[in-house]
Amino acid sequence: MAKQIYQRPRGTHDILPADWRYWQFMQSTFIDICTAAGYGRISTPTIESTELFVRSVGDTTEIVGKEMYNFEDRSGNPLSLKPESTAGVARAYIENGLSSQPKPVRLYYLEPAFRYERPQAGRFRQHHQAGVEVFGSTEPLIDAQVIKLMARFYTRLGIKFNLLINTLGDPDDRRAYSQALVDYFTEHREHLSELNLRQLETNPLRILDSKDPALTKLIDAAPQILDFLSEDAQAHFRAVLEYLDEFGVEYEISAKLVRGLDYYTRTVFEFKGTHQGMQDTIGAGGRYDGLVAELGGQPTPGIGFGIGLERVELELKQAKIEPPELGVAVTGISLAPKAAFATAKLIESMLDQGVSAQMIVSTAGLTEQLAKASKLGAKVAVIIGQQELTKKQVIIKDLVSGTQQSVKYAEAHTVIADLLDLGIEK
Repeated sequence: MAKQIYQRPRGTHDILPADWRYWQFMQSTFIDICTAAGYGRISTPTIESTELFVRSVGDTTEIVGKEMYNFEDRSGNPLSLKPESTAGVARAYIENGLSSQPKPVRLYYLEPAFRYERPQAGRFRQHHQAGVEVFGSTEPLIDAQVIKLMARFYTRLGIKFNLLINTLGDPDDRRAYSQALVDYFTEHREHLSELNLRQLETNPLRILDSKDPALTKLIDAAPQILDFLSEDAQAHFRAVLEYLDEFGVEYEISAKLVRGLDYYTRTVFEFKGTHQGMQDTIGAGGRYDGLVAELGGQPTPGIGFGIGLERVELELKQAKIEPPELGVAVTGISLAPKAAFATAKLIESMLDQGVSAQMIVSTAGLTEQLAKASKLGAKVAVIIGQQELTKKQVIIKDLVSGTQQSVKYAEAHTVIADLLDLGIEK
């Protein structure tokens, strides 16, 4: 009987060592820029109450209606794998009393999300998001700072992008605009799909987000939200744009940009890559001033964004951006059985001082072991054979220049530190 060959579930993927240099690059860059800007890291459970997402994301959205992974635990409690992170972070903000901290409260996260949707390039049923949420300020400066932070992330990675921005106004503006869209699209019902007709009844703004090329002209001629804004909403949006101008962030106002979740108000934005075609959105976000109150907290304004790291990885690869190598700096090569002890001790002492190092465990000759060291990306090889062991010496080979020298075992740290330009204790 043939053995069962197990495969990963459809829509998921393995992140292999060869790809982890991209992930290390993305995650470390994101952590660095968030930490520098005063954000604190938060992690929320992978499972949350199903009702949390129904209340926050909206029960008529595609996410809640078709894409969530829902189940009951053994006590009959309805739970879901989180499809996005903002609702969970808002819940944590309320539940853990973070509202008592000085405002604004700045938080960031790196975590998986789950949506049952058709897998395609850069889109997975289990994907990973980097994001931030800021609670406690309505100032347009905060909107601009959040957008600038996102732009800084892509710039640090070397990714070129296009920023689209719009405003959804306040709730009264949105209601008036929604009614105008209902009136407009009702006159053109014959051009709408079944999905569009359902959206017309539940949330007509989502029709504007349609990717159906047959609707392009109809959507282009639809009423625009900018004609329905209150004076306060107009002033807020103008101020956001003025700050972005001052920060040197280029943008395009897109009247069709509405985002797909019910909690958004006022500023919404999307970052587009330049290499992915239809799936070119590499991150998006917006303001959600009513979300915390909707989830049972005190009225608290908020704004944030989410970045799909799989999409960013794809953008990096298509743009041929090579992240820093994760290879070890120093490799140890032993050419005699008894020399293995001295080689291993030296490698472990390098690791104790924070230097990336690895011993090649092999009985092969020097040429083959040096080839392995090169594959590991090492810059320096430490070589100890029987002759070196007898003389208490070490051969240190600079794998970049090809030069080598024999030094006393006790001096090895100093020579290696000089070659790697490290500030380690010698």
